Amino acid sequence: MKTFYLKRFNDWIRRFSIKQRLFGFAILPSILMLICFMFYYSFSRSVLLQKSEQASIQLITMAEENLSLNAERLKSKVDNFSEKNSCIQIIQNKTITDAQKQIMERSRNNMESTLIQLYNRQGELIGESGQSNGISNLLHQHKQGWYYEHDIDKMLYISTIIEDDTLIGSVYAYFPKEVFAPLFTEKNSKTNAIQILDENDCILFGQSSLPYQMKIQIDDQMAKINHMEYIVTLRQIEGMDWKIMDIVSSDHVFEEIHNFRNLILVYCLIAMIVLLLCASLTYHSMHDPINAMLSSMQDFREDNLETIKIKDGGRDELHHLSTTFNDLLTRIEELLTTVQREQEQRRETQIQLLQAQINPHFLFNTLNTLRYLAILNEDKPVSEGINALAKLLRNTIVDSNEMVSVQEEIENVKNYIIIQKLRYGDLFETVYNIDENIKQKKILKFLLQPIVENSILHAFEEDREHQILTIRAREKNGYLCIEIGDNGKGFCVEDSVSSNKKLSSIGMKNIQERIQLMYGDTYSMKVESVIDVGTITTLLLPLEN
Repeated sequence: MKTFYLKRFNDWIRRFSIKQRLFGFAILPSILMLICFMFYYSFSRSVLLQKSEQASIQLITMAEENLSLNAERLKSKVDNFSEKNSCIQIIQNKTITDAQKQIMERSRNNMESTLIQLYNRQGELIGESGQSNGISNLLHQHKQGWYYEHDIDKMLYISTIIEDDTLIGSVYAYFPKEVFAPLFTEKNSKTNAIQILDENDCILFGQSSLPYQMKIQIDDQMAKINHMEYIVTLRQIEGMDWKIMDIVSSDHVFEEIHNFRNLILVYCLIAMIVLLLCASLTYHSMHDPINAMLSSMQDFREDNLETIKIKDGGRDELHHLSTTFNDLLTRIEELLTTVQREQEQRRETQIQLLQAQINPHFLFNTLNTLRYLAILNEDKPVSEGINALAKLLRNTIVDSNEMVSVQEEIENVKNYIIIQKLRYGDLFETVYNIDENIKQKKILKFLLQPIVENSILHAFEEDREHQILTIRAREKNGYLCIEIGDNGKGFCVEDSVSSNKKLSSIGMKNIQERIQLMYGDTYSMKVESVIDVGTITTLLLPLEN
């Protein structure tokens, strides 16, 4: 069983080249080292991330408690002020007395506020204490709660004034951030900072100078801010729509592990370079003699067997292989000498057989002689028939080209029809409609003659007049379209050419096979026929110059 699996492993590894195997074995240790390090790095990163998160949770817990206490304390003072009868009287009378102004001033100082404003339900400013500094009236339309006014860098708390369950006005109290949240005005760290976000996760204010209303996109505890990556810990502030966030620079948290990672990568790179260098030296010690043998095999010719023998001064297995290859060349040289002697004997036999064959030139000379005799006897049809036969034989015997131009193929068809006219006389007429732009396009030789022959033999009747054979060649949709039609007696066609007995001749089958072999399935021959109307055979072929 052990031998079986070892053989299977050996067969599998032999699918790779020697170079791939050597360099694969050289790189494999480095890859394993990198994989182990990646597991360690991922584990260490998770531990550091967890510790950073715990520290951030403790920090934002303290900050949230501090913020909630201050917010509740200031909120209570404003709510108490809004519930006083003096506020209700000011709103109802729409005027403020000097005594009421003093009450508002004492209340403002007690609240540590910079500005207090009273608005009635219609949004009219009834009274204020402090410097407004251009603050616009009724910013939030009596909606009770905390707001941050970025333009003046102040915190705003709105308390509604209610009498008999009816809203009659609002108290606007402005506070400096230092009173509301002193912790968030101290920028005491370069690596982390606490921020306050609104309900849409947009920055309001905090320890870092991040842009106001910047939206924070958090993905798996990480956020990218100003092209830097931060670890984010976020918590909802109790009793408010805002959130408190602590951001810690990921570079600071992962600095040590990143340094360790870079060191490991340098070690792996050095180890990989050394291993690759050793693999390269080992590879060339095997590649050079093997390549010499391959070059000798590729340069193998009958006349250089002695010069391509390998000179190898090694002592390993490749040296024995080179020696065996040289012995093989010696044996081949002996066999070539024997084969050459046998070929000379065979050549003499072939010369004797060729001498017994009819010389094609003798055949053409004989046909020309008969043609001139027919001319002398003023027998024009026989003369033209012999001339056409000579041309056809010349294209068949002498011309070995498989492809001819459309014009040459039409000439072959014309010569064939001249010969057939000797037999059928004026039984039919031939009409040629060949476009000039396709005359020099290439086509398979003798592709049209079997189709013409099929029309002459099977379509025309001896007792009918005005029988016409039409041959048309043109360009159609990027193809060479050749149509051969007649107005003969026609026949019944089902779905394919091969289903008709009259079209099952060797010539027509030969056309189909040649088209498929030469051009493939994208080009075709189609036959359409109607009884007593005629037959049209259409060829679609590629346009080839």
